[in-house]
Amino acid sequence: MSDFERYVKLKMHPLYAAHYALWVYWWPLWRRLSSGGILRKWERSNLVREKQAVLDYGCGAGSFTIPAARIVGKTGKVYALDCFSRQLEIVQGNARKAGLTNVETILSDNGIGLPDKSIDVIWMCDVLHELEDRRLALEELHRVLKEDGTLAIYDSMKDGILNYTDGLFSLTNKDGKFYRFSKLS
Repeated sequence: MSDFERYVKLKMHPLYAAHYALWVYWWPLWRRLSSGGILRKWERSNLVREKQAVLDYGCGAGSFTIPAARIVGKTGKVYALDCFSRQLEIVQGNARKAGLTNVETILSDNGIGLPDKSIDVIWMCDVLHELEDRRLALEELHRVLKEDGTLAIYDSMKDGILNYTDGLFSLTNKDGKFYRFSKLS
């Protein structure tokens, strides 16, 4: 259980706790129903390729984790990171059902815990706007991304994303809310 989930359980007003429970348990269904357009854009981007190491940062129920794991294949790896253990349980169950053994979940509301320069692609979908310290999170992503790696962000912040990437990442492509960056040394 993450610190946030512990806080919800112990200290949060019952109304907010109920909202949290609905969000965690019903969000996977909502994402499946509503993310078709994002998923199609993600697939067309050819972001993920065979044999890569991919980090799905804020993976939720794994709408992108599972397709990425199929693409990278047995010689690749997908790390699914989220701050909600319930979401990661769903990812693990979906990976098992799909026969995928290349998905590793990471429960974290702070650091990533992966080695420096170990990830080829980092994907964030509707996560950045929810982070309290966006710059700190992007610095951690910069640390784990390989020199020739790609950071891709789909977020409602749109150009507001650029306020946090300065000196870390260079924008290489923009398509609506979909931003693609290369790592700066």
